[in-house]
Amino acid sequence: MDILSPRKAPSTSKPDRAITPIENEPSAVTITDIRQWIGTAEEKLEAAYDAAERGEPIDTLLDHINHDVILEACRVIQRDDLTQADAQRVYQKLFPVLACVQGAIKLAEGTVLHTTLEEAFALLDAAQTALDSVNDAVRALPKGGDAHDFQRGRDLAVEMLKQCRGNPSAGECQRRNRDAGARQINVVGDYFVEAMCEQSLFEGFTAVLSGAIGPQVLEPEYFEELTLADTQPGIAGEDGTCWDDEDQAATTAPPEPAGTAADPGERIFEAYWTWSCATEILDHYAANSGSALDFAALELAQGALKKLSAADDNTKALCEEASGAMSSAVAVARACSEVSNDAGSHEALILAGVRKLFEMALSVLDEATLALAENEPNE
Repeated sequence: MDILSPRKAPSTSKPDRAITPIENEPSAVTITDIRQWIGTAEEKLEAAYDAAERGEPIDTLLDHINHDVILEACRVIQRDDLTQADAQRVYQKLFPVLACVQGAIKLAEGTVLHTTLEEAFALLDAAQTALDSVNDAVRALPKGGDAHDFQRGRDLAVEMLKQCRGNPSAGECQRRNRDAGARQINVVGDYFVEAMCEQSLFEGFTAVLSGAIGPQVLEPEYFEELTLADTQPGIAGEDGTCWDDEDQAATTAPPEPAGTAADPGERIFEAYWTWSCATEILDHYAANSGSALDFAALELAQGALKKLSAADDNTKALCEEASGAMSSAVAVARACSEVSNDAGSHEALILAGVRKLFEMALSVLDEATLALAENEPNE
C-alpha cells in the first residue's frame, strides 16, 4: 500500500459471537476462546493503524502497539504446546498492551477509530482475565517453565543445524558460502531472528551453538537430549550428584548409599578389564622389543590375568591369590620401565602407561578384597 494514499476507516462491526468475550464464569472459557480474542484484537488494532492519519500521535502509538508491544503475546499464545508458564507470560505481556491501547482510545476520541479500539481493548482485557492462573483453562495446561523453554530453544537450534548440514546441491552449497553477483542463501538468519525475538528460546538455542561451534565435529542429534540442568553449575542433571566446587561437595554432597562405593563384584570386574587392556598392550610391545625382561613381565601378567578371571565376589581367597600374582607382574613391569634407555622415548611412555594400568588394577582389586573381608560374618 502506498504510504501517501488515504487510509480507509476500519470496520466497526461487532465480532462474531464465537469470538465475543463471554460474560459468564471464567471456567467456561477455553484456550481456543482466548486465542480467538487476542487474534481478533490484533486484527482490529492493525485495521486502526492502517486507517490512522500518518504522522499524527495516534499513528505513532498504533505503530508501536502493532509492531512491537503486542507481538510476543500473539506469538506465544498460538503455541501448540502451550504451558502454564506461557500463559503467565502472555498475562504479563498484556499489561503494557492494554495501557497503550487505553492511550490510543484517548487519542481517538471523536474519530472513527474510537469504537474499533474500544472493541480491541475489550477483547484483550477479557483474554487477560481468562489467563489468570486460577482459571480452569490455564490450570489444565502442562506446567512448563525454564527447563521446557530451554528444550524449545534447543530443538530450534538442532533443527537449524540439520538444515545447515543437509545435502544441498552443488549450486546451493556455493551460494551458502559465496557466489559473486548472487545473494547469499542465509540458512541461519530466520532461526536467529526467531530466537532473538522470543527471549525464552535464547538460552537453549545458544547452548547448542556453543557446543556445536568449534574444532570438534558433533552431529545435531548429539544435542537432542541436552537439558537446562546439564548446562548449569552445581548439581548435575535434574537432581545430580556432582558440584563445581570440590570443597562444597565435601560438605554438602549427600552420603553415598551403602554398597555402591566399592561393590566387590563391580570392582573385581573393573580390575580384570583394566589388567586385560594393559596385558594386551604389553603383548604387542614385547613382540616388537624382543626384550627378555619384557617377555618375563608379559608371562607374569598373563598368569595373573587367568587367576583374576577365576576370582569373584564370593571368593576372597581367590582374590588374594590373584593379587599376589599381580603384585609380581607389577614389580617386573616397573623394572622394565626403569631400564628403558630413553625416559622420553615412545617406548618408555608405553611401558610407563602399562605399569600405571597394572598398578591401578591391583589397587582396585585390593579394595574389593578388603570390602569382602569387612562383609564376612564374625566367627
